[in-house]
Amino acid sequence: MTQHQPINRRTLLRGTGVALALPWLESMSALSRRVATAGDLTDQERPQRAVFCMWGLGVNGRDFTPANFGKDWQVTPILQPLDHLREDFTIISGLKLTHSGGHSGDRTFLTGTATHSANSKLRISADQELAEVIGTQTRFPSLVLGIHRGTGFGSGTIDKTLAWTRGGTPIPSENRPHVLFDRLFRAESPSEIAGQRQRSAQSGSVLDAVRDQARRLETRLGQGDRRKLEEYFNSIREVERQIETDLAWLDKPKPEVSPLDFGDNVQALDPELQNKTNFDYRRYQRLMFDVIALALQTDSTRVINYYARRDLNDGTHTYHYKGCPYNYHEMTHHGEDPNLLKWLTQVDIWYSEEWAYFIEKLKSIPEGNGTLLDHTLLVWGSSGGTHNAHNNHDLPTMLVGGHKLGIKHQGHINKPDTRLGNLWQTMFEVLRVPVPQDFQGGEADGIISELI
Repeated sequence: MTQHQPINRRTLLRGTGVALALPWLESMSALSRRVATAGDLTDQERPQRAVFCMWGLGVNGRDFTPANFGKDWQVTPILQPLDHLREDFTIISGLKLTHSGGHSGDRTFLTGTATHSANSKLRISADQELAEVIGTQTRFPSLVLGIHRGTGFGSGTIDKTLAWTRGGTPIPSENRPHVLFDRLFRAESPSEIAGQRQRSAQSGSVLDAVRDQARRLETRLGQGDRRKLEEYFNSIREVERQIETDLAWLDKPKPEVSPLDFGDNVQALDPELQNKTNFDYRRYQRLMFDVIALALQTDSTRVINYYARRDLNDGTHTYHYKGCPYNYHEMTHHGEDPNLLKWLTQVDIWYSEEWAYFIEKLKSIPEGNGTLLDHTLLVWGSSGGTHNAHNNHDLPTMLVGGHKLGIKHQGHINKPDTRLGNLWQTMFEVLRVPVPQDFQGGEADGIISELI
């Protein structure tokens, strides 16, 4: 038999003024030389993906957490929309975050550190540590998304992003599905590409000048100021790396995908322009999940974090258009009021329906001898636990997907007093990414062995 030469996954069909990216084909696999393994993926071909979704303010734990453990867990009202998918996820009870509780879980969710404290050192988030290793082969090393856009840093008690660079700089979130779609898939014209090259060159010149001035200044500073200046240099290096990445991808066409129907009024898809009475959250959320699925399917990125419901200020308007009269924060402090509890559970059920939609979406997309979900580690989590407060323990958490990556789902497991960072460390282990030094600022001390 002659040696099979697989088609490169990034092969483009070129015509006059057209470059069309191919979908996954069986003949792209080195294993497709045999019928029995056609369509499979070798270890080298299998993309390593992680998606972190954080829902601030917790959940109604009494109607979320199953009473029993194992694969035969008894379905609860909030998990009912996900019951048919139970083979694809594990509910993990008992996880904790030392530096969370109240309304300070946004920064600590992926960093593990007390970053809302005045003297705390801002550190890199787990998603960005992953992106440094598994995000180097894609156009976008990571996507940072949220229900609010920007960072919110310095403008309030709660941020709008979960992502932090190695230099301790917050990365702005994007919250508009139509803008995200354009960023991922809209082809730039030659003039736009030329403009990007010019802006990159100008930015590089500015960084060179700033670096030279800062180095001269360094000789006149004390130890504390030198440390701060080194953090500043780290930020400059991060910008330089991003410029290099952007330039490297400028001449590579973006994938062509079928357009999504965003409607005629795209302003209606911007949560920050809507009031609580007219924001169709279901339509918005499903479009966000559709775009995220396309980003993964086209291998445009392999690391995503999504601040889907903001702590303190939920941003989703909790289905007011479907009749809920309360905001989510108000319902979490229900004081055992039966009407608040009724609506809290109902809204959580609606959120679960959207989460089920996303899981089903990833599960419906074939990839190799499995699905997109099989090759993705997907997290649903929150930094707030317990039944009538936002404490730092009993955090509602779910790991989804990853069958082909080696995850062994267990239904419902109990890990009392285990750090949330241990779940991130488990994901690093599954993705074969070395655990960084001082991972999670010490808020991780092992893996959750039941999952692997």
